[in-house]
Amino acid sequence: MEEVTFHHRFPIQLRFFDADQFGHVNNSIFFQYYDTAKMDYLHQACPEMSIHYAIVVVHIEADFLSQVHTDNHVEVQTAVTHIGNKSFTLLQRLVDSDSGEVKCVGKTIMVAYDLEKNESALIPQEWIDGMNKFEGKDLRTTE
Repeated sequence: MEEVTFHHRFPIQLRFFDADQFGHVNNSIFFQYYDTAKMDYLHQACPEMSIHYAIVVVHIEADFLSQVHTDNHVEVQTAVTHIGNKSFTLLQRLVDSDSGEVKCVGKTIMVAYDLEKNESALIPQEWIDGMNKFEGKDLRTTE
């Protein structure tokens, strides 16, 4: 995995229905954890997001590295690693809070979407500024 500093950490409350009868968390649930952490990240980095725009997922991938059980304490760590004209890339990982073991690594490409025009849009400058400030670097030049 590329060298990334994760400035955003979001503890996850594991739920009874996330797991099977053996206490094994289904890997499809990890995407729900990522979504929850993603929303918190965006609220922190871009608190003034316009109601005229949405952000939609256009690509998502994950590498599942280790099982998660209901007695684990986990957190999602999130970083924006690149900003383009209409899209940005999020790197997230699910980590055991006690041991530091990485359980899953996910990558999501998000696109700004104009709700009035019903089409993709340029990422508003205030979002770019907010994510750059949160990450402490210019993400337009970083892969």
